[in-house]
Amino acid sequence: MSQSSRPVLPGKCRQPVYGLCRATLLAGVALTVLPVAAIAQETKAENETILTPIEVTASRDTAQTAAGGVTITQEQLDRTNPQDIKDVFAGEAAVTVGGPTKISQKVYVQGIENTKLNVQIDGTRQVDSTYHHIGTALIDPGMLKTVRVESGVAPADAGPNALGGSMAYETKDARDVLSPDDPFGGSAKIQYNSNTKGFSEWLTIAGQHDGFEALGYVQNSNQGNYKDGDGDEVVGTADGSKNGLGKFAFTGNEGSRIEAFASHFEDEGVRPARPNFGSLAGGQLPQWISYKDTSLGVSYVDEMPGDLLAPEFSLNYSKTNLDVPRLQGGPNFYHVQSEIETINGKAANTFDVGMGDVTAGMDFYHDEATGTHDRTPRDGSYSETTTNIGAFSQARLSLTDAWRVSFGGRADRQWFEGVDGTDFEEFGLSGNVNTEYDVVETVTVYGGAGTQFGGLPLGESAIYNFSGVWNYDGFSPSRSKNFKVGTRYSEGGWSLDGNVFYNKIDDSHDLTGSVVGSTVYRNTTIDLVTQGYNLSAAYNYGPGFARVTYSHTDVETDGDAPLSTNASYQGVLQGDIFTFEVAHGWDDLGVRVGTTSELALANDDPEENGFPKLDTYFVANLYGEWTPEALNNAVTLRVDALNIFDRDYIDRATPGYDSAQVGEPYHEPGRTFLVSAKVTF
Repeated sequence: MSQSSRPVLPGKCRQPVYGLCRATLLAGVALTVLPVAAIAQETKAENETILTPIEVTASRDTAQTAAGGVTITQEQLDRTNPQDIKDVFAGEAAVTVGGPTKISQKVYVQGIENTKLNVQIDGTRQVDSTYHHIGTALIDPGMLKTVRVESGVAPADAGPNALGGSMAYETKDARDVLSPDDPFGGSAKIQYNSNTKGFSEWLTIAGQHDGFEALGYVQNSNQGNYKDGDGDEVVGTADGSKNGLGKFAFTGNEGSRIEAFASHFEDEGVRPARPNFGSLAGGQLPQWISYKDTSLGVSYVDEMPGDLLAPEFSLNYSKTNLDVPRLQGGPNFYHVQSEIETINGKAANTFDVGMGDVTAGMDFYHDEATGTHDRTPRDGSYSETTTNIGAFSQARLSLTDAWRVSFGGRADRQWFEGVDGTDFEEFGLSGNVNTEYDVVETVTVYGGAGTQFGGLPLGESAIYNFSGVWNYDGFSPSRSKNFKVGTRYSEGGWSLDGNVFYNKIDDSHDLTGSVVGSTVYRNTTIDLVTQGYNLSAAYNYGPGFARVTYSHTDVETDGDAPLSTNASYQGVLQGDIFTFEVAHGWDDLGVRVGTTSELALANDDPEENGFPKLDTYFVANLYGEWTPEALNNAVTLRVDALNIFDRDYIDRATPGYDSAQVGEPYHEPGRTFLVSAKVTF
């Protein structure tokens, strides 16, 4: 289909207005003036089990996301039993995850890869610049408590380089496992996968006494290769990951809390040379690939603060190692390695100013990436380093009972040193504003805008000087401009939300650079634009709920549709995606059942680059669990039926469907049954 013959929605913008597609603007206006009929609230029975769906909530304090963002709670994680990060975001169409294996999964928020976001796990900065074929979401969901995503417009205190927003993962504490009067407890879980013929095990132990608390968590997976919907074995998908988390904390009588943690994640196994491709054209030999990540951190917060003194301090360290022994390159094989170390910290105070809070402080990070390879004549080890110091302030105020605002800014000074010793010093300002207004008690309109200084990112460390000598001529920072506007309605059991968004990153960096002759130029950038709209509707009737989300996202690089294989560290085509979730519980029986589904509509954008359009696919999952009262509610038996229609498909965010170099992109697992038993003690 030609560009001119396409419909405006869904599809490309043909008449931009102030940088936004006219159809997108009209959709935003329609959302903000959407008339909503009153809906009567259904009376709840006293013994109902309330199942809360994933919520998009307004920001009233620093622990909540702004309107238009995503918050995923512990209850939601427990309900959906996620096996990987893709499952964590399965109920949110605006956040997609490509790749079926943990080592290949990348997260995209409104079409933007999360390497363009500020991403933290328990305050530890995540630096994903090892190798563009490696995922950016190597996190074990079993230890997660909360996930918060600020899409597009990020607050100043979220941290630096938040070009496309921010993501904050928070892991469990001992007090999330234990009741206040329980000195010791935990859980043990075992699960069998019918597709991979493998087992996974989890163990969590926690204890607390006189303000002291400790938690230990371990997970082990021993899976074979899975089969896709056509019954074909997908080589290189066996999961042998291992995870561990330890936490220690002390909370004083006056609310002062000191916490320390250590975590370790590793994924080792036989993978394709490019782990995010099922195979390369012409064949490739699978080899053993090792990825390891270790994090340490300490923090202090005051949980009973005064009006003018509510300090928080944190210091975190992370080290990531990647080892690819047999990277295929022409007739030869090369050994490449990457090591990234980062240390980051934050010191801030929150002031109660009567009508709300103002948080002000400073943060910093220091990153060093080292790449080693044996490709002559440039074999050896090379490093890039970067240091950033930032000052920020963010106000979150209620101007009236109906009008809330959040606004702030930050200033960042950055120092960068390239592999050849080239030095850079950059300075940039960032600002943001979010506001929401209750038109009536049941209807709220909201909007936000911001601009972010992106700084100079570390390059792809596994291939420093691999294809040519790295050159930094013209190397300069990125900057983003973000916008959103929407409406939220809530009454009785109903909740409706809709927003339109626009994100543009000027001079968005390709961390691999461009090869010209024997030189690799780091100044290779594009203008990345994502725009579209998100809709959601949910009905909660007490013992259950139903929810649907829809996202239309148009992604462009320099005005054209991006190739999935050339979009690393940028974004991939999304199009139109629906998610569905229905759940119901019988509290007196200890039974809960539900379904989650995804529908991706056909997308003809790849035809711009001479490749077939992406087909429509629909994938449905079912689950049921039972917690018998006769066993003191200490045992939970569960069955998950995934891809129940045994659909053979390629996930919308998985790369390789539009490349002649890729022999076959990864197909998702076919019909799979997960049978698990969990004992709580």
